[in-house]
Amino acid sequence: MTEAAVFEIVELEDGQFVLRAADSDEKIEPLASIRFSSQTLELLRHHRFDVAREMLDHLISRSVLADEDDAIDAPEPAAIH
Repeated sequence: MTEAAVFEIVELEDGQFVLRAADSDEKIEPLASIRFSSQTLELLRHHRFDVAREMLDHLISRSVLADEDDAIDAPEPAAIH
């Protein structure tokens, strides 16, 4: 059995959300980051963390960061309109 990776989502002082290994140094480049525009932040209000978490959860579930059994092989469209 392999050891599971532990990730954390952090909101930085500049409002950016980052995904990083829970035991990583803050100076190391994050695995992924999300920056919402000021207009989007105004629309999301207090839901901004929930939206960022859902986006990053989806990224993990569609990548090699997920367990092989959990990864979905079907390609996703580049954009959803």
